[in-house]
Amino acid sequence: MESKDFTNKYDYYNWIEIPDGTRAAVSKYRQFKQIEYNNNPIIEALPPIFSQAEFVDLATRLPLYDPLERQLEAQDRFHCIERLSRYFDPLSITIDLQQTICVLLMSGYISRNPLQPEYARRSRQIYGSIQAKDGHNLEQYVTVPTTASGLTIIGESGLGKSTNLANILDIYPQVILHPQYNVTQIVWLKVDCPHAGSLKGLCTDIFLAVDRLLGTNHFKKFGSKGNSEDYMLAQVAQIAHTHHLGLLVIDEMQNLANARRGRDDLLNFLVKMDNIIGIAVIRVGTNEAEPILTGNFRNARRGTGEGAVRWKRMENNGNWQFFVEGMWDYQWTKTEVLYSEEISDALYEETQGIIDIVIKLYKMVQWRAISLGDDEIITVDLIQQVAQEGLYLVKPMLDAIRSGNLVQMKKYRDIAPVDISDYREKCLNDINFEDLAELRRIRRNNKQSATLSPLLKQVIVELLELEVEPTLAKRLGERMVNENPQETDISKLVNQAYKIALQGEAFKGNKSRKPQSKGKLNPNYVENDMRKILEEAKNNQIPVYEPLVEAKIIKDSPEVDFFLI
Repeated sequence: MESKDFTNKYDYYNWIEIPDGTRAAVSKYRQFKQIEYNNNPIIEALPPIFSQAEFVDLATRLPLYDPLERQLEAQDRFHCIERLSRYFDPLSITIDLQQTICVLLMSGYISRNPLQPEYARRSRQIYGSIQAKDGHNLEQYVTVPTTASGLTIIGESGLGKSTNLANILDIYPQVILHPQYNVTQIVWLKVDCPHAGSLKGLCTDIFLAVDRLLGTNHFKKFGSKGNSEDYMLAQVAQIAHTHHLGLLVIDEMQNLANARRGRDDLLNFLVKMDNIIGIAVIRVGTNEAEPILTGNFRNARRGTGEGAVRWKRMENNGNWQFFVEGMWDYQWTKTEVLYSEEISDALYEETQGIIDIVIKLYKMVQWRAISLGDDEIITVDLIQQVAQEGLYLVKPMLDAIRSGNLVQMKKYRDIAPVDISDYREKCLNDINFEDLAELRRIRRNNKQSATLSPLLKQVIVELLELEVEPTLAKRLGERMVNENPQETDISKLVNQAYKIALQGEAFKGNKSRKPQSKGKLNPNYVENDMRKILEEAKNNQIPVYEPLVEAKIIKDSPEVDFFLI
């Protein structure tokens, strides 16, 4: 296994790849100021207790940005704007949550010291529940006290609960190897709550998650449909104990809202994980999960062992302004618009402080500004327009929040996820349509001019610059060149053609004048005059090609693609 250095300035680990698993940190032990954390290799191998400044530095996720990228083509800047999806700037509530989780993790390990006899005794007791295949009644087998507590995080979707939690967990190595003790420690494990509230489903997900981390085969050994629920629960307890699992995070707890049976069994098992096995369990859910997690005194007490975090949308205060000002730096429109309180207030009004929506709205505003072209200036009016166009699916929920009407707000307990991919495609199509139309015009002109002489091409180009309609410019250019075969002075040919164009009042942009007739001229024809040939062919309803060849205006060619009327 190849050793790798992890260069983060707060991380002192070397890393190795686990075969068929993931990257793992090699233990490096440190002493803590708290004496209860020392002489326990499972705690001593954890990262240091970070200060607020250190944590913010570790957790912040800022997009790559170069002001010169404003000069890129529109389609390239669309890719740059997508970087905002990974933007993360810790808030004060993020710092509070990290400190709480740090305490949960380290204090939960105090009574699970592998160097103490209590650890071996708990191992034997859990094994007894496996032999009895009685995972539902762990408390009858395991009597060693624990020091773990649980945590419940509740809040509407889109507020950043899961994102904040993921970025907090990310500062801890998920797997730590202890070669001198022959121990593999799983610091944290995150799974989603099964939709049906099935305990078997939860066990299966935990088996699979551990297998992905360590390259083990727990799912194959214990996840068989033939195994009983009690047996699988006991095996989960044993795996969590053996691998010194510190935090078990169960997200999407609102999935239990529609579970017809098994809900209470699942909640009781999670209680036993922290109360009996000593694993700190963090339950995360939307508002739908609140009555489930606090439905009875026992679950409420255990679920709030370290307190319950109510994750609320941001208020329009200094925290909000700080967040928006930081996000506003990442702007890929041609014209930079500086941050202002007016901009901040407009964003708050349209998003009501919901982080997921404000980041998506900012992306959509930039897309729209770029698709409109010109100077690409972001204004309050543009923000309001884009919000109306792109946030229509969540408008009823936002209106309910904005009104403060509790009855209306209860109708929308959770904000629906905002999918902005359609809006992105719309803005891209606006850009691509104009580019494609121009490309088609260029290709068509190139095709038609492929057989033209250099002299004729130049005459047509200069007539186009004088805003003569393309079809008329081509017709007049051909006429001038054919009628004056010895003339090489381009300006004379252009002047003659332009005079005819003016007489017919058919040049581009002169729509205010009324033609004297239905657009037809009454000229004096000369010998082999192309106008007369075209008119006669049209009147006689015959192809114009052969008369033009006979008059020696064009050469006989099998590839004719534009001399048709």
